[in-house]
Amino acid sequence: MSKNDARIKTLAEEPVFTAIMKMSLPVMMGMIIQVLYNMVDTYFIGRMNDVNQLAASSVGFPVFMLFMSVGGVIGTGASSLISRYLGMKKIREAGEIVGLSLILNVAFALLVTGFGLAFLDPLVSLLGATGGVFDATKDYLLPLIVGSVIILGNFSFGMILRAEGAAMRAMVGMIIGTVVNIVLDPIMIFSMGLGIRGAAIATVIGNLAGLIWYLSSYAGHSLISPVIDRASVKLEHIRDVLVIGIPSGLNQGLMSVAGIVTNNLAAAYGAAALGGMGVSQRIFSMVILLLIGLAVGTQPLIGYNYGAKNRQRVLAILKTGMIMAITLGTALFGLMRLIGKPLVSVFTDLSEVVARGDWVLFAISCSAPIIGVIMITMNSLQALGKAKPSLLISAGRQGLFYIPIVFLLNGLFGFNGLVFTQPLVDVFTAILAVIILRRTIIRDPMLGNPDYNGAIADSGETRQKPLPRESSI
Repeated sequence: MSKNDARIKTLAEEPVFTAIMKMSLPVMMGMIIQVLYNMVDTYFIGRMNDVNQLAASSVGFPVFMLFMSVGGVIGTGASSLISRYLGMKKIREAGEIVGLSLILNVAFALLVTGFGLAFLDPLVSLLGATGGVFDATKDYLLPLIVGSVIILGNFSFGMILRAEGAAMRAMVGMIIGTVVNIVLDPIMIFSMGLGIRGAAIATVIGNLAGLIWYLSSYAGHSLISPVIDRASVKLEHIRDVLVIGIPSGLNQGLMSVAGIVTNNLAAAYGAAALGGMGVSQRIFSMVILLLIGLAVGTQPLIGYNYGAKNRQRVLAILKTGMIMAITLGTALFGLMRLIGKPLVSVFTDLSEVVARGDWVLFAISCSAPIIGVIMITMNSLQALGKAKPSLLISAGRQGLFYIPIVFLLNGLFGFNGLVFTQPLVDVFTAILAVIILRRTIIRDPMLGNPDYNGAIADSGETRQKPLPRESSI
């Protein structure tokens, strides 16, 4: 059996649990690598024992997340379309989406770079940097802004490659980028004396290494041949990518906004509080990214089988994925409680930072058992092409709920209110997500019909039908 045939078999035929594990494990391993990517910078910056530079890495991190959100708009929207096109056997159209993704990455990056360079000082102030943290934050952000096209492309094309079932190859790209970053960090930070600026440059070069690997996959290692012509840039394709991708990008973008708000509130408690929050959030990102990895692994399975009109398999993937997410989240919460303080201590010897970081890590870990429910729901809705429901969940978690509640709880309970806001918000969002997913399934003509005959997916008539559009909630 060829690699391409094996990928299709995984998407269409393998037992659900096995298929999810096969698609998710490489992504989750890649996500662990992504955590190392972020932690390496924090570790080496922490070794300088400069609280201002450690705080600057926390203050500037929402901008990196914002770049990832822009890449996520392209990657998520393109991945959803590609997996459904493959389910419909429309290989040419899938190639057009890959070509369009290249163009959109460059266009979006030019906008991001131009805006970032023109408004760098106001941006740093907006992030909450003051005093000695201000200049350090500028040093950290400038290389990231200049290299935004690389960061966007690396993030989006890793997602796009997974859409065709190439989860292992996507993981290798993440490993390559992380290894390059790990090697370059101590060289640039200490040997070259660049400090926090060196950490940012190493991050950009690591992203470049991963991006080169992803793009090389289309030279004989892909189901798809990229198409860059008038067909790939037609308005219908652009609209479909953005309609599905914007909810995911909005989630990441609102996380950046929420991070900026949180940093500004935390600044009132001193640089040690900022540093402790930054370290704990980087550690907890391991939990978040593992759960995202599980959800991302289910997305091409759902998208392919929805495109192939296999109702029973789509619903089985949803159910099994939810159970796996809750189980994994609960186990990760227990792990964070066991080794939380030693983990924080790895990154800094400053006792006040360690104490703050340990408490913050406990607080934000409380939501681990339910975060997976939110992520599975969002990725499933994106795979199904249901943009509006996914958008509502995205906006709820970091916008509609978080921002007003964090101001309220910080005002009432101080630092404790600040750090316990996210778990409370995640409870609200998980309830909303389950309600929306249930209503979406019931109202979908194929998923809501128990008598639907999935066997028609092999007919020529099915392949001529257009992509399913989003449904109203």
